[in-house]
Amino acid sequence: MDSTLTLYDAPAPNPYVVRLFILERGGLDLKVNQIDIMKLENRRLAYRNISPRGEVPTLCIGNDFILTEITAICEYLDEVAKGGKMDLEIAQPLIAWFRNDPATIDFYKGNRLPCPEARVTQKVMINQFLNLLDDDLEGKTYLCGDRFSAADIHFFGLMKQMVDQVAPWVLSPGRLNVEAYWKRAGEDQGCFNSIY
Repeated sequence: MDSTLTLYDAPAPNPYVVRLFILERGGLDLKVNQIDIMKLENRRLAYRNISPRGEVPTLCIGNDFILTEITAICEYLDEVAKGGKMDLEIAQPLIAWFRNDPATIDFYKGNRLPCPEARVTQKVMINQFLNLLDDDLEGKTYLCGDRFSAADIHFFGLMKQMVDQVAPWVLSPGRLNVEAYWKRAGEDQGCFNSIY
């Protein structure tokens, strides 16, 4: 069986998580192809012949098998990487909220039905959970204690572009622990190197 790894990548939160995982994990050799999601290349037939639902990232393993969910991709890469396994703790993905933000709504035209009235409710819920996260981070360096883990990779990777581009309110000045965590995670070498 051909075990050549090809990653289809794009400048978006989900692919960012995988790039960050690859840099933190190390011990991987794979080919990377960039997909222009702003021109909807991932929705075109040529790409859907590779990834039938047009998802990015997509990891092709040889010519016979694809993985498209970021957790599955990271877990597979962890299994095949040289140098032993990393931890597999996964932070609860916090990505759904931005899909109803006015700044990103046009990106999803033709791909889903947005529900604008959900924006306010979701933003309130997100703020409530960010306040809980602020409490949970008290006395911790990272999400799972003192070491940078898969939970941090998923959380930071999914949130980075949203915080930088459309939702700076996530880093509310009152959430001192979240702000300090964000600064530490952003200074991590893998996080720094994985940014476009």
